[in-house]
Amino acid sequence: MRLACCLVLCLAFALGGCATPRIVVLSDPLDAREHNDLGASYEASGELDLALGAYETAAARDRSWDQPLINLGNVHAALGDWKEAAASYRQALKRNPENPEAMNNLAFAQTNLGQERDALKWSAQALKIEPGNVLFKSTRALVLSRTGEKAEALRLLDEAVRDLPGEDPLREEIIALRHRIAGFAP
Repeated sequence: MRLACCLVLCLAFALGGCATPRIVVLSDPLDAREHNDLGASYEASGELDLALGAYETAAARDRSWDQPLINLGNVHAALGDWKEAAASYRQALKRNPENPEAMNNLAFAQTNLGQERDALKWSAQALKIEPGNVLFKSTRALVLSRTGEKAEALRLLDEAVRDLPGEDPLREEIIALRHRIAGFAP
């Protein structure tokens, strides 16, 4: 009898605990930089949907920091969503109007959207801020080639190749771009 009373009491407490409404507050202990790092980790492992979420959270957590928006744009670009990529780069430029990486990436996205006129402006500004950046030179060359300025594009690419060490993997990509612009390859 005593055992039965104990079981009934335990059961009553257990059921009573289940019926009591509770407020559960979940908190995310990660700050903006940690979410950005998490996004980079997801991106590196090919989990692009998770990377998008982490970068969006990072951008929302620190509304003055532009890097998560650039990273978000890069993931959209990797997914071939050039419109969303361009929108992310524009948001980054609202936060930091002098960021040459955002300018360059916006120029690249605009080129893929057929907006070469705007791309010319952004690629020129990025290259003005960082004239030695080979990625910026290659973006500028791509934009110039699309606007018919093939000779200037080839000059920029030759300069970029000269600036890179022989073992840099980017060297081969720039040479391939040069060949495409020059008409040597499809």
